[in-house]
Amino acid sequence: MKLDNKISKRAAEILIDLKCVSFRPKKQFKLTSGKTSPVYCDCRKLISFPQERNELIEMGLRRIQESKNFNKINNVSGGESAGIPFATMIAEKLNLPMTYIRKVKKKFGENKQIEGILKKNDNVILVEDLITDGGSKLRFLDAICESKANTNMIFVIFNYGINTNHFVFKKKKIELVSLTNWENILEVAYKKKLLKDDDHKIIKNFLKSIGVKN
Repeated sequence: MKLDNKISKRAAEILIDLKCVSFRPKKQFKLTSGKTSPVYCDCRKLISFPQERNELIEMGLRRIQESKNFNKINNVSGGESAGIPFATMIAEKLNLPMTYIRKVKKKFGENKQIEGILKKNDNVILVEDLITDGGSKLRFLDAICESKANTNMIFVIFNYGINTNHFVFKKKKIELVSLTNWENILEVAYKKKLLKDDDHKIIKNFLKSIGVKN
């Protein structure tokens, strides 16, 4: 689903003001992959700010409800661990059953990967904090598929912009709904004079190198 310009700018402003987004073009962040990045986004911080958290969830609900797939959804599933609090809030607002998905199956008890009740042919919205290239989402989508349920939509607060309006899983296009992306973040940050021209160029070049489309 294409971004809503008003929502995207406001979401970007919240993420910047709460320091969920950091810029370090010179002394770059080291990622888990071992690579370095001049930018870093941590949406987990949002759970500590009730007013802004609620505003983002309300904007998210508006976006989700605008989707043609909305009426099919009967289960809200959060990905471990950052997606769980946001899935909880969305499920509560929509009055829908919630599940959450572990990154790997438990090695004891019933060896579950999905907690809660997910039924065959349920239509799921997978909730996460953000999406980069989407590789980390595959284990969650595989778990839903193994349960013989369907993923009808993925919702994230922040979308890097490598995947735009959909995410392809096993040749199926899954609708991707988000609030904002790097294009909006950089635009708002530049207007707030948080980035110099040289820093802005370094970040834009980096994002282009990892496949960000804007």
